[in-house]
Amino acid sequence: MFKKVAMIAALAVSSTPVFADEPAEEKKFSVGIASFATVIRADTGYGTESDDFSGFALFGTGAVNDNVGFRLAYANQSHEDDSNLDLTAVEGSLIAGTGLATTGFKAYGSVGFFSETLEYKYSGYDEEFDFSGLMLGGGIGYNWNPVSLEFWVNFRDASDYEDFGGGGVDVTVASGGLGLSARF
Repeated sequence: MFKKVAMIAALAVSSTPVFADEPAEEKKFSVGIASFATVIRADTGYGTESDDFSGFALFGTGAVNDNVGFRLAYANQSHEDDSNLDLTAVEGSLIAGTGLATTGFKAYGSVGFFSETLEYKYSGYDEEFDFSGLMLGGGIGYNWNPVSLEFWVNFRDASDYEDFGGGGVDVTVASGGLGLSARF
């Protein structure tokens, strides 16, 4: 009797690594919608001014593997205090981290670009201003089998915004999203 129990225990212990090493299913693509915001803060010497934009974004993510991927986002936003100001943005990022393609927790850093258009629409007056540059960011989230939920923030190069504001203006710009996407 003892030999049978010992043999079953030894067989169970020796087969455990086979189950533990089973590869996780990877889903390399996701497409979704996000609540998206951009904050532009300008320190003018007289004080700090803030322009806050919010709206929705469509985004897609592709994972090369569990550690490297890319993201493209398109956002359409309105100024929170002035309905005559709209901001349209495109962001592209190379993301590197962990858990990008498998089920479970994910975290990543990113480097990328942005291009956006600020549109003034007042009665009889319509003008557009373009901003673009590099951005650095990061995000966290969780992948379930069919869906992913994540939050990300990007800090943008503000040189175009500073040129727009004139001399002596120190500008900080950040964008981010809280997104839900379908994985496939």
